[in-house]
Amino acid sequence: MQIFEITDIAKFVKSLLTEDFFGKTLLYHAEVKGACRLEIDGRLNKEFFSSDDAEIITSEGNELDYVRWGDVRNLFFEAIRGTKLPLRFSVSLIMDQDFIEHFVKNSGTSIRPGEVESLNINIMYDRESLNVTSGNSYKIFTFDKSLDGFWDAFVHNTFKELDIL
Repeated sequence: MQIFEITDIAKFVKSLLTEDFFGKTLLYHAEVKGACRLEIDGRLNKEFFSSDDAEIITSEGNELDYVRWGDVRNLFFEAIRGTKLPLRFSVSLIMDQDFIEHFVKNSGTSIRPGEVESLNINIMYDRESLNVTSGNSYKIFTFDKSLDGFWDAFVHNTFKELDIL
């Protein structure tokens, strides 16, 4: 787990709302507190979709449990835009199973893809600061924490490439 303190909040939020990297992640949860509180639960309601919507609820043949951030970030944008900044907001993003499988296989660690529950990016804004925390969770107990460092480095390098760190 690593905490990144974001100094250019406007630039980071613009990237969050426009960059392809973020758009491909899955939304676990988002909350905006302004004039009222808006909460978005990222779990997909699969009964809402028809068989014609397969591209929305699957990724490379795997069924998704959470909505892609890119499909709902406009809701978030509508909640934060205006003349006054929100009091606070939080966004919890997770990587999809295809990404996790590829990432873990290429990490060179002893961890297997099926042993990783999630790779996370948690964003917290509180009017004075914006912090991003990278994290991960396992389905098993392991002493091998090397994947943690690879994930932290990946997030750090991605943010550097996007020029938001």
